[in-house]
Amino acid sequence: MPAVVADDAPSIFDGKTLSGWEVRPAQGTAEHWRVEDEMIIAENVNKKESELWTIKPYGNYELELEFKTPSDYYDTGVFPRGNSHQVQIGISGSLQIDLTGCIYAPVDGQGSYPAQTDKVAKFNRPGQWNKLRIVVQGKHIDTILNGEPFVSYDAIKFPETGPIGLQLHQGHHMKIMFRNLVLTEL
Repeated sequence: MPAVVADDAPSIFDGKTLSGWEVRPAQGTAEHWRVEDEMIIAENVNKKESELWTIKPYGNYELELEFKTPSDYYDTGVFPRGNSHQVQIGISGSLQIDLTGCIYAPVDGQGSYPAQTDKVAKFNRPGQWNKLRIVVQGKHIDTILNGEPFVSYDAIKFPETGPIGLQLHQGHHMKIMFRNLVLTEL
């Protein structure tokens, strides 16, 4: 059962700057990420890949965040410990379906999306604020979207610790906003 986040859990985003975060690759992509109105805003201005990573690595934790996009097509996500696994947000570029809250992990050799759910259309609200909760314990990942348990996945090739990343996928003009990023280490 996922842990409950305490009301006084620390935010990993101060609402004012990207302090504690770094953009990768560093060359030419810093313009994709900005802070505005206590949100991290990612906008793909040149269709190039860009990722925003915590400088600090994390092991076992629970992360809550909210996301919203005005874009019709968006392909983004959260990397829970480095880039081996991803919690998808939006349309899978390879499968062309919305897999928000599902796990992308081709490194595990069980297909690109070894943990999927048929609940996405019912619980994901494109164009509105959505609350995503990710619980990482050992090699296990749980996702909860807007209060609904989504997927529960046992990873195979998953590092013990790593930075948390936000992705801005290449090849599309899109915009996504993140806010209220709260992390509780377990």
